[in-house]
Amino acid sequence: MMNEFDHRVLGAKYNLFSFFEEGPGMPVWHDLGLKIKNSLIDYWREVHREARYVEIQSPIMLDKELWKRSGHLDYFEENMYFSSVDKREYAIKPMSCPGAILLFKNKKRSFAELPLRISELGLVHRNEPSGSLSGLLRVRSFMQDDGHIFCRKNDLVGEIRSVIELMQKMMKHCGLNDYHFELSLKGGDGKNFMGSDEDWILAEGIFEKVLNELSLPVKKNFGEAKFYGPSLDLHIKDVHGRYWQCSTLQLDFNLPSRFDLHFFNEKGQKEVPLMLHRAIYGSLERFVAILLENFGKNLPFWMHPVQYKILSISSAANDYAKSISRELARLKINIELDIDDLNLKEKIKRSHEEFVHSLILVGEKEEKEKIIVLKRRGKNSQEIVCLNKFLKEFLKM
Repeated sequence: MMNEFDHRVLGAKYNLFSFFEEGPGMPVWHDLGLKIKNSLIDYWREVHREARYVEIQSPIMLDKELWKRSGHLDYFEENMYFSSVDKREYAIKPMSCPGAILLFKNKKRSFAELPLRISELGLVHRNEPSGSLSGLLRVRSFMQDDGHIFCRKNDLVGEIRSVIELMQKMMKHCGLNDYHFELSLKGGDGKNFMGSDEDWILAEGIFEKVLNELSLPVKKNFGEAKFYGPSLDLHIKDVHGRYWQCSTLQLDFNLPSRFDLHFFNEKGQKEVPLMLHRAIYGSLERFVAILLENFGKNLPFWMHPVQYKILSISSAANDYAKSISRELARLKINIELDIDDLNLKEKIKRSHEEFVHSLILVGEKEEKEKIIVLKRRGKNSQEIVCLNKFLKEFLKM
């Protein structure tokens, strides 16, 4: 049953996104919803530049033989979409790993380039069962913030630690603190996994070492690892008490060998790199759904689709309201402008029914004194602020 905390209700009520029968499980983002998503992307790019990732964009469709070589067809074919062009078989990517692999293999690589951290906001498609589709939480078409790190064995502990710390940093910035980690290990009879027992012992031991160093509590799931290696997954709790897997970090010692990847070490000899797969948001669609269900209209200010709505008290102040909206738009602040011929009480009431964070009220007095009246979300009192001082706050951001 849907209720007021359901992201699907919020999405329809506030015009954030839609679904259509012509594309089941494939969301269409509206302007306001896309502003939330793009704010997350802007922040993601900022922190990844700081962490020295290079960003790429790989094709949405690649030769089917590539997916055979990667092993995805053996383990994931039922969830993939396929196409045929000029009598050649293609697969629409369910994940972005092969694109990063092709880029690594595109040139001669030296040990001095490692660790090589590659990030991608990849549009991926997975053929999820129709009965499992649930708004943005489980879809067939979504954007995943993939990352692939190519490194040497002695880099692994530091790189794994850095990814975990990046996960924690980004969750904190997004206001999400109720989550836990789960470590998926091989276990069982090992029939559904690639690689030797020795490789798995090494990989799982490295994860255990980092988790112990960080004193990070973790739930262990035996037999739940990815087919190419163990994984550490972050599960976020939503307002309903459900947990959703978002961030993931996976150690892969199989794909580099399958694709004959190598770099030249200090002695000029070929050496096979190890590969880490990781995502922080995971599916951006799912991440936005979790944010909406936890915060509703009270999304953190930096990602809010309408950070300020500017209301003119009278038509005489419309030009002043318009000038403020232009200044804030120039500073990349998400704004809306209400200069309709209604009284202020009606305008404020209407804004409370919309997806708005805070209000700016202006009239003839405010224009004359070059001030604004701020009505911030969560605060009962209004603030009178000098316009220039207010604008300078955003120049520092």
